[in-house]
Amino acid sequence: MTIPTAPPGPGSRSAGSGPRSPAHPRPSASRGAFLAVAAAIAAGTVVPVQARLNGELSHRLDDGIAAAAISFSGGLALLSLLALFSPGMRGALRRLAAGARDGRLPRRYLLAGVLGGTFALAQSTAALITGIAVFTVSAIAGQTLAGLIVDARGIGGGPRRQPGAARLAGAAVILMAAVVSALPRFTDTPAPATIVLPALAAIAAGFLLGVQQALNGTTSAASGSPLAATWLNFCVGAVFLTAAWGVRTLVQGTSGHPLPTSWWVYLGGLCGVVFVGASAFLVRRTGVLLLSMASIAGQLAGSIALDFLAPSGGRSPSALTVLGAALTFAAVWIASRRPRTAAGE
Repeated sequence: MTIPTAPPGPGSRSAGSGPRSPAHPRPSASRGAFLAVAAAIAAGTVVPVQARLNGELSHRLDDGIAAAAISFSGGLALLSLLALFSPGMRGALRRLAAGARDGRLPRRYLLAGVLGGTFALAQSTAALITGIAVFTVSAIAGQTLAGLIVDARGIGGGPRRQPGAARLAGAAVILMAAVVSALPRFTDTPAPATIVLPALAAIAAGFLLGVQQALNGTTSAASGSPLAATWLNFCVGAVFLTAAWGVRTLVQGTSGHPLPTSWWVYLGGLCGVVFVGASAFLVRRTGVLLLSMASIAGQLAGSIALDFLAPSGGRSPSALTVLGAALTFAAVWIASRRPRTAAGE
């Protein structure tokens, strides 16, 4: 990561005193990078809670697409209510619209919510065929690949971050961690021939999720508010998923199950707002790869904590799952290390 330096001023040291040693990055910059990674890990911990809530809603409705559409619509309603009482957020949305009109923000970036909706759609369809273990590993592979490519090419207007040895090593460890953590569930996986295409769809969905995070960072910068970018994501995603739900209903009909009366099953949208908003705020500070890796570490840690506090299906986390989670934190540490030769640039 490149650390900007301030231009010389009246109080700066003289030319003869020599530049700051590249081996010693500024403490404030290092502390800021650490806090950004820690925040990404914390944001990742809400994803298992969202998955548990959406899974329960899907089970009660017997319709995964309906559950995803309701979750996105709930997040949109919450953010719209917040915008109603927040002049700052309404101003950010106006700046977002103005940026799209005058070309400062490419209009295709406004459709980033479709990418998030595609991932939610894959969760509710492909995961039923592949099983959770294969879907999780495939999605993480897609996110990791997206992080490497998006960061290297500066997609979304973010700074280019070349995949040096530390980042490549961290990416390899995060993939190994995903496989290790999912090993206990591979026994439930169907025959390999039946899951090839759904697994490729999961990789593609994970890749699109990584691209979405980069686009959200640009949208957040253009509006001056990650909440405005999050509102746009949920608006577009809700429309996309509701349309998919409508098409499926026309073709196959409804499941016939009424909406649940338990209020807490509708909180998945709130968890999504926290995760998407935090990602939009942090991605320009960490890059897509490190953001994805940190959030994956948070997701595995949150899953283990949730399984201990509120076990689902009567199964506690296995030792391999705990080992996989520990490996993800090691991967984040490896990928976030600063090369000595670039520390003072």
